[in-house]
Amino acid sequence: MEEYTIGTDPEFFLKKGDSYVSAIPFIKGSKHDPKVLPSGGTIQRDNVAVEFATVPAENGKDFVNKVKDCLKDTIDIIPEGYELVVEPSATFPESELEDPEACEFGCDPDFNAYLLSENEKPWCEDSTFRSCGAHIHVGCLNDKGEPTKGLEFLIEFHGKIETVKAMDLLHGIISTILDNSLAATQRRELYGKAGCHRPTKYGVEYRVLSNYWMKSPELVMLMNSLTKDALSLVSSGKLKEVLNLVTEDEVQDVINNGKVEKANEIVKKHIEQYLSSDSKDLFKLCKDNMKKYKTVKEEWGL
Repeated sequence: MEEYTIGTDPEFFLKKGDSYVSAIPFIKGSKHDPKVLPSGGTIQRDNVAVEFATVPAENGKDFVNKVKDCLKDTIDIIPEGYELVVEPSATFPESELEDPEACEFGCDPDFNAYLLSENEKPWCEDSTFRSCGAHIHVGCLNDKGEPTKGLEFLIEFHGKIETVKAMDLLHGIISTILDNSLAATQRRELYGKAGCHRPTKYGVEYRVLSNYWMKSPELVMLMNSLTKDALSLVSSGKLKEVLNLVTEDEVQDVINNGKVEKANEIVKKHIEQYLSSDSKDLFKLCKDNMKKYKTVKEEWGL
């Protein structure tokens, strides 16, 4: 696979003991004025959550290192006694939502790759409910700002759409299997529907996944490996071949409704043959370990 760049902007909750607490008092960066971290990434508040953004990486090992560096920088900022946690959604005490910023949900519009339309802003009846995502930014520009040969499709409208559909087939369906907690299901009712993305000048931002894959380095490696596989599906022209086996309606139904059993069936019957050996091995490893992962500090050796 030709060289591509990969980055992420994951969100995390803070906890003190068993209680969720707002990150607003502790994080100085904001959406319009993010603060630069020692590692080169940036950090900001996002409602009551903490969000950092990595510097774009050029391979799986580099991606893991950049995520780890940002995690370390973020943990260094958080006061002692507070914990950075990876949870797709949570309900906060009303006392933690008194700051006006805790009621701001404004974000730039994102889009549906299947309807080719802007997504409606989600609305939740429970005003104490909050969620966390970890989007994947895929790019193809080299140091000169030119598209890498073989990945020019990431600059074109149709190529961006095909990339999102390929990532739904791989990242989306596989994450339905791995990320199947109640908190993940509740998040999907509002955020992370199939096809959710933003086009970027360097490629595309895939916005379907929760933050679950921040739990361990091996999950980050899996997401990078699946990204490589997805780009191969598009560049080789095999995406249409797969979508003849698994329809777009099936893909959306599985992801949007968290159909784990159906997702397992699709992977086994149709997707597995298009996965690299690295992706297969990492998927098995992550699937076996999902219920065993410990704290962020422990899993990342921080």
